[in-house]
Amino acid sequence: MTVMTRNVYLPRLEGLSREEIDALQGRKLVRQVRRLHATNPFYRRLWDAAGVDIDTIRTRADVNRLPFTSKRDFMADQAAEPPYGSRLGVPAVEVGEITETSGTSGKGRELHGHTVQDMHLRGQMTAVAWAWAGLQRDDIGIFHIPASNSASLYTMLRGIRAVGRLPYLVGHLGFEERLDLMRRLGVNAMYATPSGLNGMAALCDKLGIVPADAFPDLKFVVVSAESWPVEWVERMQDYWHTKITEVYGSTQLNAAFGAACCERGAVADGQRGNLHMFEWTQLYEVVDPETGEPVGPGEPGELVITHLDKQASPLVRYRSADRVTRHPYGRCACGRQYDVIEAGTIGRVDDMFKVKGQSIWPSELESLIFSHAEVDEFQARAYIGAKGRDEIELRFSVHHGTGNQRQAQLVDDLRRKLKEVTDVTFAVSLVQADDLPHFTSPDKKARRWSDDRHTGLATGVAS
Repeated sequence: MTVMTRNVYLPRLEGLSREEIDALQGRKLVRQVRRLHATNPFYRRLWDAAGVDIDTIRTRADVNRLPFTSKRDFMADQAAEPPYGSRLGVPAVEVGEITETSGTSGKGRELHGHTVQDMHLRGQMTAVAWAWAGLQRDDIGIFHIPASNSASLYTMLRGIRAVGRLPYLVGHLGFEERLDLMRRLGVNAMYATPSGLNGMAALCDKLGIVPADAFPDLKFVVVSAESWPVEWVERMQDYWHTKITEVYGSTQLNAAFGAACCERGAVADGQRGNLHMFEWTQLYEVVDPETGEPVGPGEPGELVITHLDKQASPLVRYRSADRVTRHPYGRCACGRQYDVIEAGTIGRVDDMFKVKGQSIWPSELESLIFSHAEVDEFQARAYIGAKGRDEIELRFSVHHGTGNQRQAQLVDDLRRKLKEVTDVTFAVSLVQADDLPHFTSPDKKARRWSDDRHTGLATGVAS
């Protein structure tokens, strides 16, 4: 592979050697840890209880002297000191923005505060990804996600405005309205989930829209939040007549992007691309989810996040529950010295998955479903529907003797309650008990949930 021309956004940082990156992370880690121990009650209590001597944190490698943190820790802290928890670490008056993770009816939703500096930082992190993908000053960039207190709105607006222009909002509209607005105002770049992009392609087919004619200036599409097969990216690139690239981001990554593909995109030479990790502002570890020990290069593991610059609601050794495969920087031909995550393969080490951008927690929903005493068994499945978009269905059976009126009521009740707690509409149907497996063997785990979207994206047909 030869070194290619790069779309550079942060010249000094993008030009650092690996040794300089490690040294920069070490200096920032020492500064951050000492600041937090002095000013942040959450971390001071945690580290003092663990017997951590802050003076022993002197290099990047010393991060493993600090204990892990998790979502459970943060939720307990928020419950004890609402609304932000003691982890906020700055006066509440300094919070200029908030972001909230998705969860079940408010349960499990982390609330993250952002100072003015944090806001600018998250805009910069997102701008890097748009710039690497190829957005330029006169380009129009849009994003197909609704405005809310999630990580998306402000970070996307800042990121696009820093590099391009006119990030008009389409996420609140139906897909047909979005396509119409894109044709009227123009679009050079856009962000969508893989399922969302697939759904728009299916709608274009239905309406007789040829993307190459309707959107001749579309330079690239950014995707994230779902895994995908290489065949799907290649098919979407042909269909939309443009490049597909990928980013990785989350509320925990300062509500911004924390890794992004470079100019080569999500697939290069028929192989999965590389998400370059923004290691100048985050320290990343990848560990075995069972033991917490580091995994080797190319081995999948759980991503652990430490903020090096964030002021409010910082994370230190946060176990993200995201499963990634990390490789050394030399895997990419672009020449950047930051380590990479394999594109298209990010998943979860727990049971959570996303449908229509919303987090679905099977273990929590099982409790909801079985709270109806008449329910005997069920199966749920995420899939690519006839319109090319992600859908989710629930098929359930009832115990013998449940009356017809109650059966009909259960269908309505389950559909309504699932919508309330997930903000996703389930297709709910009552089936015969023999149509569902019954998990009666004590040595086998019940598998009531499946995600068939990967197959649907790969084949391009409803699954």
